[in-house]
Amino acid sequence: MTRHTNRSRASRAAALRPAPAAGTLLAGMLGAVFLPAQAHADEAAATGPDIVVNGQRQGDANPNADEAAPYKVERSADSRFTEDVRDTPKSIAIIPKEVIEDVGATSFRDLARTTPGVTLGTGEGGNAFGDRIFIRGFEARNDIYIDGQRDPGVSSREIFAVEQVEIVKGPSSAYLGRGTTGGSVGLQSKRAQTGNDFVVAEGTVGTDNLWRGTVDANAELTEGLALRVNALYHTGDVPGRDYVDSERYGVAAALGWQASDTFSAGLDYYHYRSDGMSDYGHPFDPVTQEPYAVDPDNFYGAVGRDFIQNDADIGTLALEWQPIEALTLRSQTRYGEVANRYVVSVPRAPDTSDPDPANWTVSTGSPQRNATSRYIGNITTANATVFTGGIEHSLVLGGEYSDEKITNLRYAFPDFVELDNGTQLPVSGGFTLNLFNPNPVLGYSIPAIVDTSVAPAVTRVESWSIFAIDTIKLTPQLELLLGGRYDTFAITSSGESRGTPYSASADVGFFNTQASLLYKPVEAVSLYASFSTSSNPSGEQLDSSSPTYGGLVGVQDLEPERNKAYEIGAKWEMADGHLLLTAAAFRIDKTNARENAGGGVYVNVGAQRSDGFEVGLNGNVTSRWSVFGGYTYLDATIRNSLDPTIDGARFANVPRHSFSLLSSYAITDRFTLGAQAFYRSRIYGGTAQAGTASVPGYWKFDAVARYKVSDRIELRANVLNIFDKRYYDAIYRSGTPFSYVAPGRSATLSVTVSM
Repeated sequence: MTRHTNRSRASRAAALRPAPAAGTLLAGMLGAVFLPAQAHADEAAATGPDIVVNGQRQGDANPNADEAAPYKVERSADSRFTEDVRDTPKSIAIIPKEVIEDVGATSFRDLARTTPGVTLGTGEGGNAFGDRIFIRGFEARNDIYIDGQRDPGVSSREIFAVEQVEIVKGPSSAYLGRGTTGGSVGLQSKRAQTGNDFVVAEGTVGTDNLWRGTVDANAELTEGLALRVNALYHTGDVPGRDYVDSERYGVAAALGWQASDTFSAGLDYYHYRSDGMSDYGHPFDPVTQEPYAVDPDNFYGAVGRDFIQNDADIGTLALEWQPIEALTLRSQTRYGEVANRYVVSVPRAPDTSDPDPANWTVSTGSPQRNATSRYIGNITTANATVFTGGIEHSLVLGGEYSDEKITNLRYAFPDFVELDNGTQLPVSGGFTLNLFNPNPVLGYSIPAIVDTSVAPAVTRVESWSIFAIDTIKLTPQLELLLGGRYDTFAITSSGESRGTPYSASADVGFFNTQASLLYKPVEAVSLYASFSTSSNPSGEQLDSSSPTYGGLVGVQDLEPERNKAYEIGAKWEMADGHLLLTAAAFRIDKTNARENAGGGVYVNVGAQRSDGFEVGLNGNVTSRWSVFGGYTYLDATIRNSLDPTIDGARFANVPRHSFSLLSSYAITDRFTLGAQAFYRSRIYGGTAQAGTASVPGYWKFDAVARYKVSDRIELRANVLNIFDKRYYDAIYRSGTPFSYVAPGRSATLSVTVSM
């Protein structure tokens, strides 16, 4: 056995940098097709609407946002979405960094916690502890993308180098490939900017021993060549949790080269480390089927053994070439390694046999993971403007390749540890703690040791895809979007489970479509109807081998699950185009869900449905009043099952109602005051269908104030969870569950200096 020595703190962040780009890969093949479009493009430029070009925006402002309304993002950073957000026939919620700052978020989990329609899940025995989320009721932990490419591995992500977060609702396999049943999340990185030198440094101090510093610096090194560096150091305790802390640091360097008017290149490297204490929250009361009424600060871990570490090293090369005005070629290649390592205690199996509650106990085990995800991939696209008979087409053609490999090793623990006095103390994998007054401090250290006697669990996937998306502008008021994507999915999984070796493989292909019709009665309003599909191949959740958690073993011979979605919606720009209102009603049907027929035999027979509607708003009501928020209603149920007793049962981990609203007002030119309210209704635990164990709904309120000391110095104060409401993020699925405790009240003061 080899000793595990890298005790660095970890968490996967969310930044890279795709300065989109391309090479000559598609030029020869496509040039002849698109060259004739140049004449049409020139004619359209002569007769079309005037284009107003503003000067380069100064400082670190989001280039995709409305300059007069930074809460409102005009366009997706993903070139596959060719139209403005208002004219994209799909529900897309884009969270810019200005909103991220005002809600006091420092991690992806903080954002997910306050986004309607997105629900946090738990790390469990068969899947990884990290950013597990559900969108519109369906698992989405492997549907997180960075700059348009799938993010390797399940981990806990930082957002210090993120420009905006894009949450696309509804099946999106025609754009993004496998999965995306309920939607996807895209993290868009801060990119190098030519002609715009700036340095923005921010220091934050706060309650719970918080110290955080970030630097965002951009410089044009020579004409057309720019370097942008984002750096982070963060240390602090989790508000309202004893013994739970984290330390993290990272750097994201982006080099951008504008070689000519038609060719650019970007090279990015993202490095991140975090180390902290793992925390599985509170035990459940089997009588009330809710968390025990214990001190919210109670920690049921093992201080001296438990930990969580995340590492990330990711490099990206992006090329972009525009051989003619009507054609842009982009190619992005990435290599990344992400590690997720932890040992955690589980507060479960309460023993209440003693007549005196003061003597009640809970037992803990030692769930663990030592996984490294290695990823290499390329996506190459061609964006073209083509005219056929006077009808304009915004066409996206592309292909994608990815090779993903996840290796998960086992930890072992020594039979004895030696105390300072030389005494040898026997240790085990779990401990017994007092239910109401736990003492998690062991007083000694138990090292985690890599167990080389057990074969590692290895899952590898190789995928190829081709796709085409065409936005057809039939008239100035009517647009038709048609898209399709074909993916291959070749997967192998091997390892050892409870001493028994296993090996499984599958090789499938699937085709998905997108069809939408958009009508504009006036320029500021878009009405749309959309149909889309997605596919979930067996083994899609690469962090698990068990089919219960989306793994491959036992279901390798099954067809992919198929999903169909229907959505109608409206988007309306108001306040001189600075405020966007959205509304959508949707239905997602899964027609051949995998179910256990008994004895570990799975079949594609289940039917599931997610119905709902949502409304949203973002931007400025007036020049001084900014808003960002929305409401989602979700009715997700099992429509048909091998077990007729659960027909009609609700999905687990899904609230019916979720709501958030951030509102800020510039009282003077220097002083801005804001507040956020968030509500989530009760959620129930369970595997697919909801059980009886639940965590209650809650309201949470935050506040933010900004004061500009000068043109270069700004103070920002955030108070999160003002009323110190103790609530729960998520609930474990089993009959003896546990529940994640969300942070308590905290206050921070940030100083931002711009140069």
